[in-house]
Amino acid sequence: MPANASVFILGLVVGTGLLVIGVLLGFFLGRRAGAASQVVDRQQFLGFLQNLSHWTSEFAGDVSKYQTQLTSISQRVQGGNEAPREEILQLLTQIMQANQQLQNRLDTAEERLESQTHQIADYLTEARTDGLTGLTNRRAFDQTLDELYVQWQSKSQAFTLGLVDIDHFKKINDTYGHPAGDTVLKKVSETMRNEFRDAVCVARYGGEEFAILCMMPLEEAADCVDRLRSAISRTEFRHEDTIIPVTLSGGVARIEGDDKIGKLVRRSDEALYAAKLGGRNRIYLHDGSICRLVTKVPPATVRDLRSEAVPNMAQQDSTVRLQERLKRIVEEESRRV
Repeated sequence: MPANASVFILGLVVGTGLLVIGVLLGFFLGRRAGAASQVVDRQQFLGFLQNLSHWTSEFAGDVSKYQTQLTSISQRVQGGNEAPREEILQLLTQIMQANQQLQNRLDTAEERLESQTHQIADYLTEARTDGLTGLTNRRAFDQTLDELYVQWQSKSQAFTLGLVDIDHFKKINDTYGHPAGDTVLKKVSETMRNEFRDAVCVARYGGEEFAILCMMPLEEAADCVDRLRSAISRTEFRHEDTIIPVTLSGGVARIEGDDKIGKLVRRSDEALYAAKLGGRNRIYLHDGSICRLVTKVPPATVRDLRSEAVPNMAQQDSTVRLQERLKRIVEEESRRV
């Protein structure tokens, strides 16, 4: 084989090898970047990138060595000397072996990253999910609420918040036991998932309280929450051989104007407690000015909320809980502002 042809083939092989490695790296990183950026733990992914950097550095060192040898051969050919065929074949063999080693490392790394991706995805799912009900937990709910608020500020994409609470849940626990209370929580959560399949977020807000984030107009969202209330009141909650009566109360409000998140939560909470004070097993909405009853109930069962201004002995428990809730709202609003 003429020396010039050998040098040309050697250069072509080196260039092709580098091109193949570049394509492989681009394909691998492009394929994995979307999933990795979503679920891969920062430290684990950083370790993977460091290993990849180490491998590519090794390969770059090999390429530099091969380039030096190639330059030497080329200079000898230009000087009128013929490069030994054995030396060229040896160099080609080394290049191909380096390519194969890097390919094997990339295959191993992809398998390892795939396994870690699934493990971390499962971990993150568990970290965002309430263990008892399977709904989104409070931490993930707060994150979703913050994201919706950012969209509201930047794109004016309004959203609605519904808060619902199981009526007399403490009495359920005290009367039937905590396992029965857990059964009620699970059944309510299952019904909520079925009723709000298109909601942005359905979460266990805390204890026996749940939260719903959706993109519906206020009245439409309030009607959907009222349908949930109605479905719960018709559902048979059975624990062992006992049927437990369960009802919900709820309040709904929509982001508007120059709202802060704390103001939205407060309006939903005020509507919820209007439902509690109004007789329970009903839904109220807060239109920004007043709380309005959504549930259609007989007039005789609708209480005059003005008569609730001075609580009697039967209302002391609700009053204490209301004070605790208002304190929590103030704390949350202060944190968010």
